Amino acid sequence: MPATPAPAPVAAAKPATTTKLAGLTNHNTDALANITGWTVTKTTAVYNGTPTAAHKAVQAHMDAVRAAEGGRAHGYTSLIAVRNKLKELSTGGSHPAVSVTIKRAKKATSPTGSKTTRTGSPKARLTRKRQHEYTTAELVSALEAAWTAIRTNHKEIPAVVIIVGSGTASKQAKYGHFAAARWQHGEQALAEVLVSGEGLKRPVEEVFTTLLHEAAHALANVREIKDTSRQGRWHNQKFAALASELGLDTKKDDRIGWSPCTLRAETAATYKSVLTDLKKALIAYRHPEMTGGQAKKNNNNAIACACQCPRRIRVAKAVLEEGDITCGVCESTFEPDE
Repeated sequence: MPATPAPAPVAAAKPATTTKLAGLTNHNTDALANITGWTVTKTTAVYNGTPTAAHKAVQAHMDAVRAAEGGRAHGYTSLIAVRNKLKELSTGGSHPAVSVTIKRAKKATSPTGSKTTRTGSPKARLTRKRQHEYTTAELVSALEAAWTAIRTNHKEIPAVVIIVGSGTASKQAKYGHFAAARWQHGEQALAEVLVSGEGLKRPVEEVFTTLLHEAAHALANVREIKDTSRQGRWHNQKFAALASELGLDTKKDDRIGWSPCTLRAETAATYKSVLTDLKKALIAYRHPEMTGGQAKKNNNNAIACACQCPRRIRVAKAVLEEGDITCGVCESTFEPDE
């Protein structure tokens, strides 16, 4: 009888890739302990899978928590830096968070000596200063993505530097502002768009409306249209036309003109995915500035007025009512400052 051929050698099984996070806080590990596939200790966590799979697991858990309890649910913010660090491994970004070690298979001889498999690999350690709990990186990134989406639909709108700051530090509270040529990047002057931290408490549609409002000012600046007066407080009908072009409805306010804006339903539909991503980032807001008590009463009957320079004067109401007072520098009319 012919000899029975020997069975082909079987290669050793390829060990699964694991993803290890080091330098975690107790809040991080407590939050990760509730996600299937993660094994945690005091300061480390290991996921039995690739960084991509680990990222998907964390994101799915965050989405479920947010849907059920909202973005301020216990443990939600503790996962943001972890999620972003896992995400950057595939996008090449640089988000401050914990260090990561990826352990893959390394070459080792199988029991038959015929094939090899991988069972370990060098560390892929990405380090930066750690961030605790909340970071504005996700928020600013979402705001910048929203501005990019607006520019995609309206090509004239320029690139800007978006900042998040106080909207109540001055006498007039505000949700945002646009300032032309406020930043310098090499040879390029960039405008600034501020989004107030106090306004982040509003619904996402209203926050996005603020961005479109400032985009209308940006468009006016590019087209050299004078859309405001009274040092930017009074919004004229030219502003209303620009806001309408961007998908906003305006109404006249006796104090600030056509500044109040609302988002049209069709505009919200156009930016549906942008609103969804921005809503995920609205998980914190700023408290207003503390007031220093009642302001001193002014017994002077004179009215404070300003031109476009701006220069300021104080005149009696009766004098102001007699006719316009013109600035000899900017040739604009002095108008009541309040």
